[in-house]
Amino acid sequence: MCSAQNSGASSGAVASAPLLSVSAQESVTLQPVAVQLRVPFRVEGRQGEEAIASIREHRKTVEKLLGELGRTDGTYRWTMPILTNTVPFVENPESARQWMRRQAAQMQVNNPQMRGRLREMLLQEEEELDGDSEPLPFIHAATNRLVAEWPITEETLDGSIEFGAKLRRLAQSKDFRGTKLRVQLSEEELEQIMPLMGASAYVSSSMPTGNVDSQVLYVGVLSEGQEAAALKKCFEKAKGQAQRLAEAAGKQLGEVRMISSTIQSLAPSPTNTGPSYVNGVLVTTPYAVQDAQEKTERRVLQSNPNDLVLSVSIQVGFEIR
Repeated sequence: MCSAQNSGASSGAVASAPLLSVSAQESVTLQPVAVQLRVPFRVEGRQGEEAIASIREHRKTVEKLLGELGRTDGTYRWTMPILTNTVPFVENPESARQWMRRQAAQMQVNNPQMRGRLREMLLQEEEELDGDSEPLPFIHAATNRLVAEWPITEETLDGSIEFGAKLRRLAQSKDFRGTKLRVQLSEEELEQIMPLMGASAYVSSSMPTGNVDSQVLYVGVLSEGQEAAALKKCFEKAKGQAQRLAEAAGKQLGEVRMISSTIQSLAPSPTNTGPSYVNGVLVTTPYAVQDAQEKTERRVLQSNPNDLVLSVSIQVGFEIR
């Protein structure tokens, strides 16, 4: 598909010869050259060393399960583990506390005789802040992400689409996700954090999230030959449009005085870097740098292999006289 539009005439670098600026665009549909699996993992431990060791051990399980899918030509790229301290099942303890205080204050206004469980929990929280109660149980959580990639050729195209479906099914399995990699809490600890769990769930549900647990993406790459062909078509279209505009104005088309090009994807990016749920826990995913490295102006990733489309456009300034 090719289109062109006039951007108007303007005075250029040559004072005696104004420029006629014209733009044109060509869409290039790419064949997938690889299929990717992107999935985050989260492992908990009482100690930081335990969490790091567990997530490294889980990597072996993940790679073993991927190998059983029948493809031996995959490459695995793991991020460095990120270690954080957190209250189990509570995404942001301070936000949860603030929500509980607001709710308790509102209930107190509405019912001065309120003796409900929420008020008791509020008093417990205040005691904890004053140092008069047991501190909340903290654990260590190690998170990282895998980007696995398998090449696609013309001969393996149909089979790779089926392989992508297998990846989606595997990524949802319990063994792969590691849903049992949580710290086992005592009854006393569960009782202690129960108030914050409900408040945290409410606060988290009110926050917009755009990420998913795992993604299967197809990779398209614009070759130099495809770019050259698209640029040639764009220039021919732009020159033809400029010629018609010059003739309509009673002018003659002169030399090219300015030319530039851009390449961009026509589909929205599927690689969000916002919050994500891992093993049922909301965690941040600070992988923006890695995602930026994965994508260049000639490389596009989409969940639908039919959406691997890039737009090549040029803007040309012709001298008119």
